[in-house]
Amino acid sequence: MRWMCLLIGLSFLLFAPAWAGHTPPKILLRIYIQTTGEGLPDAQATRVAIPPNGEIIQIRSLPEVTERELISVQQDTTSAVHLQFNHEGQVVLDAATAQNQNRIMVVMLNGFVIYAPTIDEQITTGELIIPHRLKPEVLQLLQETARKNVQEQSHN
Repeated sequence: MRWMCLLIGLSFLLFAPAWAGHTPPKILLRIYIQTTGEGLPDAQATRVAIPPNGEIIQIRSLPEVTERELISVQQDTTSAVHLQFNHEGQVVLDAATAQNQNRIMVVMLNGFVIYAPTIDEQITTGELIIPHRLKPEVLQLLQETARKNVQEQSHN
């Protein structure tokens, strides 16, 4: 009987969430890079429509950068939104924008494309600028996520 209880307890621990106290992000920020899809299995490339005309392109299925690397969000006087990423995000953006000139970078919030520029210069500073206003509640969620990331990084 003891062994049965122990087995049930261990199996519960194996299938319980690994991050005690971890809550999923309230907002999902994903930055993808366009790919030709040549030589990639379907699981590694995804089709997406980009505004304003709904052009269909393929992007890599895994994002280059996510909200986990976000450390600062500021809106300037022109309503542009400045997204600053941590060192890891900076390194990835630097490499991705250096290696993918003339391809499209797709910025998505909660599954919706909010910005899709053609990469015409390397981003070496870790800062991505979205040149238009975001809804105040979205901006606030991004700022909260950045603050949370900074707090978590200072504890590690």
